[in-house]
Amino acid sequence: MMTNHLAHFAIEPDGESYNLQLTMEDGTVVAVGVTFDQLDLLGEEIDRRLDTDQDLLPPKL
Repeated sequence: MMTNHLAHFAIEPDGESYNLQLTMEDGTVVAVGVTFDQLDLLGEEIDRRLDTDQDLLPPKL
């Protein structure tokens, strides 16, 4: 399975929810309706993952 890479994303308000649009390198667009709570959880998971990955990086000399 070949991974399609993210080229761009956008988050736009839509009443009481949001539209999350992911544009892939091949031009494919995926649009998803999400709630505030879902975006909040996504942001928390991204932060958690980046913090974990940063702990694995070698120290800067």
